[in-house]
Amino acid sequence: MSEIREMDDADYFALPALDQSALKRFMVSPLAYADYVEHGLDVSKAALDFGSVMHSLVLGRGVDYAVKPNLRTKEGKAEAKLYEESGVVMLSRSDADKALAMAPMCRDYIQSIPGKPEMALLATDPVTGLELKGKADWLPENPDSDGVYRIRDYKTTSHDPREFPNTAFQFGYHLQAAFYMRLAALCGLPEPFGFEFVVQEKTSPYDWMVWRFDSTAPEIGLANQRIEKALSSFAELRDVYGDDWVNEYKAGYDKTPQNIEFPVWALEKESEEAESWRMA
Repeated sequence: MSEIREMDDADYFALPALDQSALKRFMVSPLAYADYVEHGLDVSKAALDFGSVMHSLVLGRGVDYAVKPNLRTKEGKAEAKLYEESGVVMLSRSDADKALAMAPMCRDYIQSIPGKPEMALLATDPVTGLELKGKADWLPENPDSDGVYRIRDYKTTSHDPREFPNTAFQFGYHLQAAFYMRLAALCGLPEPFGFEFVVQEKTSPYDWMVWRFDSTAPEIGLANQRIEKALSSFAELRDVYGDDWVNEYKAGYDKTPQNIEFPVWALEKESEEAESWRMA
């Protein structure tokens, strides 16, 4: 089974398929995956709401939002209740002003690429039979002028966008890129594939940069190896414990005592520090 279609968030998240966020938690441990299934990512509601609104403003599709009313008043409480019941995301005045200032900076770049926002890619892994899903921020209609079909992902950052490669390594964004390229292939989209991050800073002047992974990058090759191993392990647990294995098997970190070994660069730094003291 493979399919590409428009889906609202509620329907998408309700699908009992494996997405890249869940798979990355499983790579940490089955216990981490179980926690993710029960609680979701450990991100504050304010951060999630701001991210949702930014995606809506930049991509042109998504949630509606409003400035949070004064909850000290009866009228404000009633207004907030109406927003909650209708699914309107409430932002503080400062976050709403920031969102309106940020969105125009990179919106034209993304929306100038022929394509559609918030498209769900659904497919069955041919090796394990696991159902996979992903929701692309921007799914192009055609390959770029260099012949590479690049899925776009919009991210905001509290750091300098020039430092994004470090962030990508820290948060496993190469795994995200590889996972979406895998879905693209299973859904029959044109190869070769690429994945592009549009990264915008959350502090003035709200500048942004574009960072890419192509399918031939060594980072993607290594990511694919990890994904294949994780899918295989996930399927093994399903086969042994059944579809409800997450309630049967919650192994966490290895509790065997481990020796502390610094990486080479840290040992070299310590050696340099020691040498400088001897010379002094």
